[in-house]
This record gives sequence, C-alpha cells and structure tokens, in this order.
Amino acid sequence: MFEYVDVSGLDAGAALGVVEQAQVDQRRAEVQQALGMLRVVHAYRHQVPADKVQLGGDGTGLVDDFACLELAAALHRSVDSVTPQVVELLNLEVRLPRLWEATVACGVPVWLARRIARVTGDLSLRKAVWVDATIAPFATRLSPGRLLKFVDALVVQADPVAAEARWAARNSTKVEIGVMGRDGLRDIYGWLSAADATYLDAALEQLSTILAGQGSAETAAERRATALGILATPARALALIQHALERPTLMTVPDEACELASEPSRRAADTSLSAQPPMVPERDERHDGHGPRSPFGCTGHTCGTITVPPDRLLPQATLVIHLSDDTLTTGVGIGRCEQLGPLTITQITRLLGHSRVEVRPVFNPNGIIAVDDYEIPAPMRRAVLQRHRFEIFPYGTATTGSLDLDHTKPYRWGQGWTPGQTDPDNLGPLRRKPHRGKTHAGWRLAQHEPGTFTWTSPLGRRYLITAAGLTNDYQHAPGTQPWDNPLGGPLLPDPPTRGPRGGQPRLTSRAALRRNRTRPRIRLRP
Repeated sequence: MFEYVDVSGLDAGAALGVVEQAQVDQRRAEVQQALGMLRVVHAYRHQVPADKVQLGGDGTGLVDDFACLELAAALHRSVDSVTPQVVELLNLEVRLPRLWEATVACGVPVWLARRIARVTGDLSLRKAVWVDATIAPFATRLSPGRLLKFVDALVVQADPVAAEARWAARNSTKVEIGVMGRDGLRDIYGWLSAADATYLDAALEQLSTILAGQGSAETAAERRATALGILATPARALALIQHALERPTLMTVPDEACELASEPSRRAADTSLSAQPPMVPERDERHDGHGPRSPFGCTGHTCGTITVPPDRLLPQATLVIHLSDDTLTTGVGIGRCEQLGPLTITQITRLLGHSRVEVRPVFNPNGIIAVDDYEIPAPMRRAVLQRHRFEIFPYGTATTGSLDLDHTKPYRWGQGWTPGQTDPDNLGPLRRKPHRGKTHAGWRLAQHEPGTFTWTSPLGRRYLITAAGLTNDYQHAPGTQPWDNPLGGPLLPDPPTRGPRGGQPRLTSRAALRRNRTRPRIRLRP
C-alpha cells in the first residue's frame, strides 16, 4: 500500500530524492495498469468465442470484441476513450518491442510510448519494427518533444507515399476571424500551406522592420500585428515598402546581424531583412490630409503604383533545407527543413518550385580559430550552432538560433586574462536561465572534449550532454551501438529493406554505419 513521506523536515536534496522516487512509483503504477489491461484483452472470453477482431495494427493478433466494454466499466470511463488506449498498447507490445521493453523497465513513460505507437500505427509491421530499432538507443536520452520529432521524421522516411497522402488529406487551408471582439480586439485563426505561411511570415517581418526603422515604439510582436493590419490595405503596404526602398540613410547594419541571416531560426527572416537600409521616419500623417491608410501624401490609385523594380518589393526569407547527395541527384527521399521539419521531395518542390531561390554553399565549420575578444565573431557563432542545434542544458528543447553562446570556462578579464579564450571548443548555446544558474546559482559546467558537456547541479546530480545532444543521466545505459552518438544528433538511416526471406527488416551492419558516417547524409535532430 502506498504511504506518503513527510517532507516537511527534509532538506532540498532529500526532497528531490522523494520527487525522483515518486516518479519511479508513478511509472511503475502506469506500467502495472498497462500490463493488466493487456492481460484482460488477451484473456477475455465472452459467450461467443468466435467474435474476434483485430484492434491493433499490422502484426497484432485477434482479441475479443467486447473486452473494451469490461475495461471501460471497471475504469469508470467511456468505451470510446478506452479503446484507443488498448489499440496503442497492443501496437506497442507487438510492433515496438524494444520501446515496450524500455517502458516496462520504467525508462520511458507510458504516455510517451503510447504516443509513438499512435504515430506509427499506420505503418506495416516491418516498417514499425525498423522505427523501433532506430529510436531505441535514444528513448531515454532525448526530451519527449525531440524524440517525437525524430519519430515523425522516421515515419515519413519509412513510407513517403503515405506521408504525401496524409499531407494532402489535411491540406485544407482556412482563415477565420472571430465574430465577437473584446477590448477592441478580435481573434484570428487559420491554416496556410507551408509556402504561403513562410511568405506571410517574411512579409510581416519586412513591414515590422520598416515600422521599427520609422521609430515605432511598439514591441516586436505588436509591430507584426500592426503589419498584418497594414497588409489588409495592399496600397498602403506597397507605399510603405517603396518609400523604404527609395529613402535610404547612411546608417549601417552590424556584420553579425547580416551573418545571422543564414542561421536556421525564426530570426533568419528578421536579420536578413534588417540588412536592408534603415528608413527615415515617415511624415506625420495627422497633418497631410490623407489619413492613416494613405501614407506619404499619395491618394487614390497613386498609392498602388509601382515605382521601383518589382523584385525589390519581395520580402526575404531564409529556409535551410538539408538533403543527402542521393536525394538531390535521384529525387527520391526526404529532406529536413529547419523551420518546417521533415519534408518529402514533392513538398520541397511545391515550396521552392515557383520562387527565386539563392543556393548557398554548405558552411564548413572547420578551421575556425580562437580569438582574444569576448565578443563572438559571426563565423564562429555559426560553427558552434552547426554543432549544436539545441541548447546544451540536460534534455533541452530550445533551438539554438536565438540563444546566447556561453563561455564554458568563464571569460577572464584583467589580471587573469589569457589569449584565445573565445574558441568554438569553449562555447555552447544556452538560454538565459541556465546561463544565470551556471553563473550565480551553483551549477557547474565542464567541456572536457569539444561538444561534450558535463553538468553538476547544486544538489549533486550529474548529467552528460554529448555532441549529438543526447543526455546521459547516469541512471540509464547510454547504449553501445555505433549509431548511438552520431555527431550532430540521431542520423536518419536508410529506409527499411526486406530481409532475405521477407520477414524482419535488415538492419545496417556496423561496418556500413561507419562507412556511411563519412559520407554526406541527412542529419535529423529531434
């Protein structure tokens, strides 16, 4: 019987131990319930034994059609809520055996394992087993969000045709504006195609940058909302953009801001646009007699007259798409877009097929040398972010494009100053709170080898972050397979191939994996 622990007299370290044990007990209880539900489903027999159904996916057996009724009544739940859970558990047990083993051992929470079983539910048994073998080394070493992103990419890789069908089925675009307003505001909700959403985002950043250059006191989010309202009057938007292009000043943009335009983050569009000349403040519209929707004195059709080369009016957006050499030459396979996730070749074609595209060479982070200054040069920042796509705090999920780069060994000024302290091997991306925890709150960080970070908490917990972004909490085995620690994150392997007898998928040999790691490949970082 469960007994509560009186924590009122415990110190923080002892209380944290209680929290950790409670999580273990919670997972054990959830596993116990899952095992019991599976046993009920497998052993249940009602008066018509021949009435069997296959609730799970490919490879799962027949079960009694009325077992879920018994479970629903006993759990005080509806049968509609219990049946999907049973389906996920059946798929997990049969189609994802390595993940199920980790779940029973309390290494993976039941809810996360069920989510993965749901995502892979439409795959064939062979492909589901391939996904299971691929994610097994990472199941306890990635945050749930990153693991689910990795699974999504594997599902697309395993069956691109089905992914295309799913994409087409849910590609119903819509935009709705709420009827009821409050405080002078109304809600906007919508779904756009990936291409249109990217262009709209770039246009909002373009107008937001222009408004900032004109001295707007609004926050960045408020300027984007104002920009969306401006787009409702195309003539006004055109006038703003043209005025910005025709009235440059001599102000310059820092080199670092220009360099960030190539970084795979939401700031890419902002920084690339900020490289355009800033604008002089627009004239006071209250005294020009034309109103807020007719800026710069233009009236009627003249506000919509194009007076600069049309190409200059287009907003700029940076999309970073990773493709393997095989996919690029054969047109078969998938790619990874930093902003949009895994995409099939067809989706990439629709995204870029009718756009002006500037192809940039692959950035080579090798050869970046240390500098003496505290400030981080743009090429060095880019090299570090190429190595780390996510923050280096344990189980981090924040992408690194907008994060600070932290000196692992604190930069020393004055008497303790030494040359070359700002070096890629002494840097790592961090959010502000972990950064402050390291600086002021007793967290200790070491980088014993480039890209591998060891954290020690004030309460004595240790965590190892590898160059692949995987976390070792010293409680679960880190794995010993060649693909456990690929540089830059879990590799997206080749699709499953049928074995010699058409049964289990043929897994890539260790020698082949070592060879593949020397070739250009798609790298997926969940």
